[in-house]
Amino acid sequence: MTDQKIRRLSSYNSKMTNQKIGRLSSYNSVYHSVTDHTMKLRITTIIYLLNVIVAVCGTSVQIYRFGEDCSVTLENVNDDESFIAEYYGKKDLDWCDYMSFNGKDSGYMNEYKICITPLVYEDPDCAVELTYKESYGDLPLKTYTCNDKPTTKYCGEQDEFMYIYLTSKKPNNLQNVQVKLQIEAVMTYNYYRTIGIIIGCVIGGIVLISVIVGVILCYTCRGRRSAGQVMNPGTGITMAQYQSPNASYPSQPNGNYAPPPGSYPTQPTGNYPVQPTGYPSQQTGNDTANTPSAPGFTGYSYNSPPPAYTDVSKT
Repeated sequence: MTDQKIRRLSSYNSKMTNQKIGRLSSYNSVYHSVTDHTMKLRITTIIYLLNVIVAVCGTSVQIYRFGEDCSVTLENVNDDESFIAEYYGKKDLDWCDYMSFNGKDSGYMNEYKICITPLVYEDPDCAVELTYKESYGDLPLKTYTCNDKPTTKYCGEQDEFMYIYLTSKKPNNLQNVQVKLQIEAVMTYNYYRTIGIIIGCVIGGIVLISVIVGVILCYTCRGRRSAGQVMNPGTGITMAQYQSPNASYPSQPNGNYAPPPGSYPTQPTGNYPVQPTGYPSQQTGNDTANTPSAPGFTGYSYNSPPPAYTDVSKT
């Protein structure tokens, strides 16, 4: 009985283990399938968004073919428009053997130059000739043949037309000709950017001049303030203290008059020579009786000098 129970338990455990393993494997397969589908969906979405961005923001390219498109005349080429001119030997080149382009945009004031880049040029039988001109019937700017193939970009002059000719030299051997040219425009003069730079320079110059004038005025005001003289109240000269040399001076007051303290010479009392006319008489103490009176001022003209001190004393 014990062996049978052990066998039953082992078989039951093996069945349960196999069921769990099967369930886990099915879960893993479902998870991987969902993950792969999600990754594919993400990649598809990214590619679609990139295509939309290129279509909206990128330069649109139009394709023209020699021998088929006969109305390609002065097509505008700019930053938003470029062209492909091609020929693969399927049509005769007796008609529609040239195309013309003009560097121009909606701004009208911007200027471009036309540049041509050869993408493919195969002419094993020397059946065609490629020529660049600035106008119809003008002298060629560049000429290419099977012996001198175009390998580098060629750019015309600023604000000039570009005529591209693909002429047949051997009409019976055109089936092997393969030509593919990319026509682009390079901006050489941006009108709006130039106007913006000029306006910015003018505004910047005005601001700079204003700053310089402000600094000069500030320093000038400071210089005037520092150059002004500041006088103390005790050292000022008033109009009352300034007297004309010909004006009379007031006499000292009578009565008790004490000179300021200090070592000063004592003036004699009594009779002493009379001071010149027009000057105040000096007094000391209370000696008013012995002080002679000065003669009255009789006046003198401004043309004659005042009398000398010795002449006055003699009188």
